[in-house]
Amino acid sequence: MIFRRYYTFQSKQNADTLKQKLLGQHLKVHNLDFEIFDKGDSIKVIPHAESDEHVHTLPITNLKIKENGTGCTIKMMSKPRRIDIGGPYLLMMFVFFAVIAGLLLYLYGEGAYNNTAYILVGIAVLIFLLLYIRMQQGYFDYIRKIKKWVGEHI
Repeated sequence: MIFRRYYTFQSKQNADTLKQKLLGQHLKVHNLDFEIFDKGDSIKVIPHAESDEHVHTLPITNLKIKENGTGCTIKMMSKPRRIDIGGPYLLMMFVFFAVIAGLLLYLYGEGAYNNTAYILVGIAVLIFLLLYIRMQQGYFDYIRKIKKWVGEHI
């Protein structure tokens, strides 16, 4: 949920022309190949990461094309692959519980545990910042580049 991104594009071309233009193409982001193919009523942008040896959180992007009067509206939704999302969610849960524990120690510890509360919240903030920086360099950068590519090709 917190790692999903939604964007909307407008195009003057009709839906069939856009689908023909996009389907079967490949996109390279950080030396990783993304393939564009038809999946029912939407178009999917899927990474080919079987040959990649690094651990990345990679997005799967859905493009839904809807006709309107003069052209079409493209709704883009990116979400992490199920296999990749466990680590970031686990870290976010740790950060959440560490902040809650730190606040409870500070509020109900009667001054005896203030240093422990500060350390706990500090560790949680540090872990959150590291996760945020890594996600901006990896996962969200993939989404930004896919968004730019889709915007250029419609």
